[in-house]
Amino acid sequence: MLRIGDLEKLREAHRANSDLSAAAAHRQIGDPPIDAVVAFAVDQMANPDRNVRVLALRVLAHHRGPLAARGLLAGLGDEKRRVCAVAIQACGNYLDDVDIVASLEAIARDAKAKRKLRRRALSMLAGDEGRLQDDLSEPAASALRRLMSEEPFRFAIVFGLARLDLAPRVNAILKDFVKSKDGREREMARRALAGERVIHIDGYAADEALQRRIMASCDRAHGRMYYWLPRAE
Repeated sequence: MLRIGDLEKLREAHRANSDLSAAAAHRQIGDPPIDAVVAFAVDQMANPDRNVRVLALRVLAHHRGPLAARGLLAGLGDEKRRVCAVAIQACGNYLDDVDIVASLEAIARDAKAKRKLRRRALSMLAGDEGRLQDDLSEPAASALRRLMSEEPFRFAIVFGLARLDLAPRVNAILKDFVKSKDGREREMARRALAGERVIHIDGYAADEALQRRIMASCDRAHGRMYYWLPRAE
C-alpha cells in the first residue's frame, strides 16, 4: 500500500541535481504499478493538507493519461493559490488534453485571479515554462488563436512563441503576427522567423563569460533579462 512518504521519494528523484534516479526511487518504494502510483497521487488531491496536494501534483507532472489529468484538473481548480500555481507548472506533459488547455485558458482570462497566475497559465500555453513538447499541441494552438483576438494577450503570446523552436504550429502563428498593425508585435515575430530567438539570460548562469558576451553583443528583447540570440548558437 502506497504512502505519502512514497510520493516524497518519487518527488525527490525529480529534483534538480538529485542523486536519486526515478527508476531507483521506484524500486525503493517497492516497484508498484505506475497506474497505482498515479491513482494514489490523484486520490491525494482530496487531501485537506495543501502541501500533500502540491506533492501529488509534483509527481503527476511526470505522468500523463486521463486519470493523471483528473488530478491536474483538480489542482488547476484548487482554491489555494499555491496549489493552482504548482498545477500550472505541472501541465507541460498534458498540453494535448483539451480539458487541461481549457482550464489554462480560463485562468489566463480570469480577471479575479492573481496576475502572476494568469501570466503563468499563458506562459504554459505559449512559452517555455515547463515545455516538454517540441511543438504546440493542436488544443494549445487553438486556445492561443482565440486569445490572440483580444489585445491584452497578444504581446505575451508572441513573446512566448519567440522563445520556442520554429515547429509548424509555432511558425504558423508567428506568421500571423507578422501581419499585425502593432509594430512591436510585428518586429518580434519577424525576428523570430528570421533566425533569432528570445532567451532569459539566467539560462546561461553557468557560463559567466558567455552571459557577459550576450549582454554586450545581443539586442535586448524585453526588460533587462531577455535577449535576442541567433538560433544557431
